Amino acid sequence: MLRKAGFALALVLCPPGAAAKDFAYINVTENKETYSSVGDVLLKVTLKDSLPNAFGKADIFGRKRDRGVIEIRFMGMTTDGRAVFRRRTIDVLTNETTLSASQSWSRGSTVIQGGGYGTNIAIVGSQGGDATIERLPPDTIEFALDLAKNKIITVEGWQVEIRNVDAGGVAFIVAKR
Repeated sequence: MLRKAGFALALVLCPPGAAAKDFAYINVTENKETYSSVGDVLLKVTLKDSLPNAFGKADIFGRKRDRGVIEIRFMGMTTDGRAVFRRRTIDVLTNETTLSASQSWSRGSTVIQGGGYGTNIAIVGSQGGDATIERLPPDTIEFALDLAKNKIITVEGWQVEIRNVDAGGVAFIVAKR
């Protein structure tokens, strides 16, 4: 009876994890005007998601895995005064899980036998398997904004508001959408 109660208590104290989440991190300070020259990155969004456990839930230690990167670059001005930007997206495909990320498991077994009262301990482990992580070739698109009509670029939940543009660079503010 004690064994069943201990098992139930372990399940209550160590749930399989919360639902998996997506995360996005940016390279600039939000709500602060910033300036970038021609060719510089205005916004870089690094995408991650929760490292899934054996139940498909988020890792209880909060570990994450890479999902890709999105960059917005200022490329200059057209002859008719439009601002030219380049969006570059690199996706990462992975089957990484908590088992493949934890390399602390070893193959094989260990048996410890003691004397006196007859201590026997057997440790059997197995490795979680290797993860496949592949960076896909970048997708790149170039677009021109007519700033008289539109000054907003939206990327993964953030808005880049173009404040001022000249031949040498662009002033902008990034805010959460």
